Amino acid sequence: MLEPIIISLGSNIGNRIGFIYKALALIEEHPVTIRELSNVYETPSWGFDSTPFYNACAILKTSLKPDSLLKILLNVEDKLGRKRYSEKGYQDRTIDLDLLFYNNEIIYSKDLKIPHPKLHLRNFILKPLLDIAPKFKHPVLQKTITELNHHQLDKIKIIQTNFDLSLPPIFKSFPFISIEGNIGVGKTTLAKMISKNYKVKFYSEDYNSNPHLENFYKDPLKHALRTESFFLNNRFENDKNFWQQNNDKVVADFCFFKCLVFAKQNLKKNDYNTFKKDFDHKMDKIKIPSLVIFLTKNFRELEQQIKKRDRSFEREIKLNYLKKLEKGYHLIINNFEFPILEYSLDNIDFNKNEFEFERFLRAIFRASF
Repeated sequence: MLEPIIISLGSNIGNRIGFIYKALALIEEHPVTIRELSNVYETPSWGFDSTPFYNACAILKTSLKPDSLLKILLNVEDKLGRKRYSEKGYQDRTIDLDLLFYNNEIIYSKDLKIPHPKLHLRNFILKPLLDIAPKFKHPVLQKTITELNHHQLDKIKIIQTNFDLSLPPIFKSFPFISIEGNIGVGKTTLAKMISKNYKVKFYSEDYNSNPHLENFYKDPLKHALRTESFFLNNRFENDKNFWQQNNDKVVADFCFFKCLVFAKQNLKKNDYNTFKKDFDHKMDKIKIPSLVIFLTKNFRELEQQIKKRDRSFEREIKLNYLKKLEKGYHLIINNFEFPILEYSLDNIDFNKNEFEFERFLRAIFRASF
């Protein structure tokens, strides 16, 4: 990356790493994408005696102008309790966000100085910069970050921590996450990615075990009650068995309430009323997710994904059925009290874009505060 936009992040009050995670999540509430993150380093306070800092750097992508980006950074500092005192000198802070570089621009105004005028003197900035932009040339000093680091006179002690800023601590607030959404939206793929990255238990729905499913898509009216009743009872028994053996952090590719979504679309009124009574009885006994993530995707992409995975029992699915399910999900999820995060996956493929996956994780984390 020849012309990066780079910020630094630092904290030395309270939950230092927590404030850095929160700052990254809040920055992405705006039209800003975090493209790369450094390691996190612990360093003594620079210029005054106080608690050690955690420091890191991040490369951003944005179309915002430098002054607009600066306003966002200042706003995030304010949200996270940054105090600004009238007396001069360095001070403790919950979060400190500095705009170090904005491409190759050189700006020296009253409110904004780019490149940051003292970054080349600070080892706690150069070290994380070396992680993400070693070949970038300082537009004023005309030396690369590697060269600046090599000639650094600041001998402040720096300790690399084990924190991974690309994986915010989502399971601390949400130990049981369920992922829901329309057919073909990518629930299982995403749940597996989360499970792998966080090393937590993956809880999957065994949809293949339903012997009525293929016949249902061929003749919905005839096979709807058998299909939905099997799903209801099977999910209930599986839930009971799963939680007898697991009590730690879990991500699931379904939520029990989906029984009601599909039943509402597929059953006749009398059958649905009977089904609903059985559902309510079972719902009182199942494990409730601490967060449900409801994924959405445009119908064209849903159809493409269904066709691509080519499951025999899905070949008869019609566009109108997908539209009814989407509407049904929105009607049902509003009736439940557990937290729900709706997230659009339009034109997003997590397997091809790690930045989008990390952005998604930060959106989950943002829902925790």
